[in-house]
Amino acid sequence: MPDKSSVRTGIEFSATAIAVIGAAWAGKAYFENWMQDTIDKAVENKVVILEQLQLADLLVYYGYPDEAISELKLISDRISGLEGGNKRKIAFYDNYLDAVAQSDNTLKYEPEIRLLKDVFSTEMQTDGWHDEYLAYVSMFLPEARGDDAFFDAQVIGRLNLAVHQYEVESDFEGLESAFHTLALAYLCRGDQASAQASIERAAEMLPFDYYLIYPLMGIDTISEDPEIEKLNAVCPQNVSRGYGELLQELGSGENPFRDLIREYSE
Repeated sequence: MPDKSSVRTGIEFSATAIAVIGAAWAGKAYFENWMQDTIDKAVENKVVILEQLQLADLLVYYGYPDEAISELKLISDRISGLEGGNKRKIAFYDNYLDAVAQSDNTLKYEPEIRLLKDVFSTEMQTDGWHDEYLAYVSMFLPEARGDDAFFDAQVIGRLNLAVHQYEVESDFEGLESAFHTLALAYLCRGDQASAQASIERAAEMLPFDYYLIYPLMGIDTISEDPEIEKLNAVCPQNVSRGYGELLQELGSGENPFRDLIREYSE
């Protein structure tokens, strides 16, 4: 028969082994629960961001940029922790820039414009579209009205950079848009000659629009577009009136669609 000490030792060893195994299972269960919670939170965070980005994109598309900005602000804290090259972060700031530029109230978004300029200068890569839109919203900053050097660099200079990038990409629609915005910038400054040259370059990119569609729509209708009209509040010159004069001058020259316009106007 085994003595009592050996039996006691065996019992103690078994109890210790059971305790160790129990602790290991408990630790494994805790780790699995923690891991699952971490995954669930990460998935939830990604889903929330994607849903808000899609909503903001749709709101801008259907003409509600201010509502889009409100929705984007709801996920700004979630976005701040992402890496600069993260696709969701890129989409967030692209949507933000688009919404601020499209808003009828761009002037009230000075803090957002400064944030966007800082982000795209330090964290994000830009292409022609970014540079064009950043130049446009920069016209609504106070320094654009009082600092010629700022206007030259951040508006005219950035728009010329956009033109160059669109040319490299052979993006003719982008080129038209950039030359159109350049014309607005020159009108804001009161440089009618440079504005006229820019609008003529824009017309070269999309002659059908400038020589047929716009005359049929009416110059007044085009000049009252919010993108143009809201610049009147920040520019020393009346941009709407100046833009109408540009289109009149363009229409008075050689127009390949003149007979067609006359036919539909009579």
